[in-house]
Amino acid sequence: MVNLDRATLDLVVACISVISMLVMLTVWHINRDIPGTGVWAAAASMIAPAFLLIRLIDVINIPMSLIVAFNNSLTLTTTLLMLEGTLRFRGYPSRLRWRWGLVLIPAFVLLAFLNRDDMIRRYLFHDVIAASLMLSNAFILVWKTRDVDLLAACIGAISLAIMAVGFLMRWHLAFISNNNAELASHPLLNFIYLLVVLCLLGWTYGVSVCCNLRVQKSILEMAREDVLTGLPNRRHVDEMLDKAIAQSGRNQQGFGFILIDLNHFKSVNDRFGHQAGDLLLKEVARRLKSFCRHADFVGRIGGDEFVALTFGVNQESQLDSTLLRLKKILEGPCTIQGHTVEIEAALGSALFPTDGRSADKLMQVADQRMYIDKSVPENILAAVTQGA
Repeated sequence: MVNLDRATLDLVVACISVISMLVMLTVWHINRDIPGTGVWAAAASMIAPAFLLIRLIDVINIPMSLIVAFNNSLTLTTTLLMLEGTLRFRGYPSRLRWRWGLVLIPAFVLLAFLNRDDMIRRYLFHDVIAASLMLSNAFILVWKTRDVDLLAACIGAISLAIMAVGFLMRWHLAFISNNNAELASHPLLNFIYLLVVLCLLGWTYGVSVCCNLRVQKSILEMAREDVLTGLPNRRHVDEMLDKAIAQSGRNQQGFGFILIDLNHFKSVNDRFGHQAGDLLLKEVARRLKSFCRHADFVGRIGGDEFVALTFGVNQESQLDSTLLRLKKILEGPCTIQGHTVEIEAALGSALFPTDGRSADKLMQVADQRMYIDKSVPENILAAVTQGA
């Protein structure tokens, strides 16, 4: 086995830890809105001083045992913070868990101090905890991730798993060693030391890629989302309609396309102002979301026009019952800035493939039927009334 010079190894490890710290601080500074990045940055910032102290042992007047205890305390705290950051990043925040985690940090410090003079006992305690935290971290990082997200998460998860294996290898060496001198002279120790720290770079790269992918997804969602209502915008509606046509054509399944236009919306803007009109659109969006089943889709295509796709519909009678249900949910009074506004909508529908096999044809048929619904006199009610 290649004999690694310890002084050179310590210098390499210290440089790697500093690089990891700087990268994670930069990631956090750029992506402060992403949960977990701040905790990850704190974790990376703790590990760097731990390794730098080992490198500076010859120039500072501190006993080796205290530096080792400090190093072990920071290492365990770092692994705990890495896990907490991953839990937050994956959408599992918990104040209670965070408080219990903070309680563990003094326990890590105390046990590291008590075991500072016994290498075997120190590794038996330290490494099994570090390995457990890292394996848990790796599992949560890839849990229920898909496609490109899974590939990015696997970079960090594999690095964490290798680090855990390195700690378990060192734990095994401590378990089978007869004394501290025998353990300290084992040729595998330096190799494990380097392996663990190199994987720290792998984890840094992996979580950085995960953050970058999340930012890209957020930008893409903003480009496909209506800013005012939070519903899919015209671009997203067109994509979804094309996808539904292709999928339904392959599966020989029908679906309903519904076009929705609010009656007297201009009157609301003219009478109460554009802010009231915006609030009305938000209320309509909320009602449309409540209309959706798991497999349905709603979106806003502009102004006061909305669309809905309802899947698993193969007959006109099914689509008619869906229209009645939508009209019942959508229409009715609401209070906007102290005024009672009666929401009324004209609906037009088209059935795929009966009424058309293209997006343009479905839109044309639904648009014609919507204007028929709007022109029927008994469907026109007094839409705006001023409340007390």
